[in-house]
Amino acid sequence: MTPLKAALGIIFIICLTIGIFTFINRGKLCELTIKTKQHEVAAKLACAAG
Repeated sequence: MTPLKAALGIIFIICLTIGIFTFINRGKLCELTIKTKQHEVAAKLACAAG
């Protein structure tokens, strides 16, 4: 497996995991932010007030 395919696979798995987590918690979650030293990933949903 080439390094490019491996990197794309890892990015895909991370995005899929965040998407599934967001779908499961969609009623309770308005924003998910994951920060590391070099990267920041944010997923935001439209939340109704009340």
